[in-house]
Amino acid sequence: MAVLVRFDAKGSWGKVLLDAQAVGDALRSLGLSYGSWPRRAVGDGSLDAVLAAYGPELDGLKSQLSIRHVDRVTVKPGNPDWPLLRQRFLAEHTHADAEIRYFLSGSGLFYIRCSDGHLALLCEAGDWIVVPAGMPHFFDAGEHPDFDALRLFSIPQGWEADFTGSQTSRLPTFDEFRVRLHELRAAEGAVPSTP
Repeated sequence: MAVLVRFDAKGSWGKVLLDAQAVGDALRSLGLSYGSWPRRAVGDGSLDAVLAAYGPELDGLKSQLSIRHVDRVTVKPGNPDWPLLRQRFLAEHTHADAEIRYFLSGSGLFYIRCSDGHLALLCEAGDWIVVPAGMPHFFDAGEHPDFDALRLFSIPQGWEADFTGSQTSRLPTFDEFRVRLHELRAAEGAVPSTP
C-alpha cells in the first residue's frame, strides 16, 4: 500500500495520504501516474517470466507510453554496489523520458519536487509509478535495501539521468521516513488519509 506525504520547502511533514484513490488523485493532479496491480506468481522468476505474468498490465502502459526497453533492478541487503547506486539515486535528477517503475517486491521511496516543496511516495510490492520526463525527483531504499522492480523506458539505452544539483538533505531518508510514519501511526492510532 502506497503512502504519500507532502513536505514543505523547509522539509516539514505535511498532509499524509494512505488511501490508494486519494494518492492516485493527488499524483494525477501534478501530472504523475500511479496505481497498483495484483501480485502474481512469476514462474522461474526470470525477466521473461515476469514479463509474461504481467503482460496485460504492461501492454496497458505500453499503449500509453512508447516503451522500448524493459529491465529489472533487484537490490538486497548487503549488496556491495548499493552505496554507490544509492548516492546516484539520492541526487535529484530528471530524465529525458518518463521514469516507470513497478515494484515486484520490497519497497522504495520516491521524492518528487513540486512548486511548494516535495511529495514523498512510498511504493511497496504491487505499486507502480510514472514520473514524467523532465520532472525533478530522487529515490531511496534505505541503508539495507530490499526491493525488486521492473524499469520501463522509452529510450533503448535505459536509465540516464540529468542531475539538477539541488540539495535534498533536509528531507528524511527512507529509514527516517519509515520510523516517522510508524511514530505517527502509533501516536494517532492511524495516520489520517484526508486533508
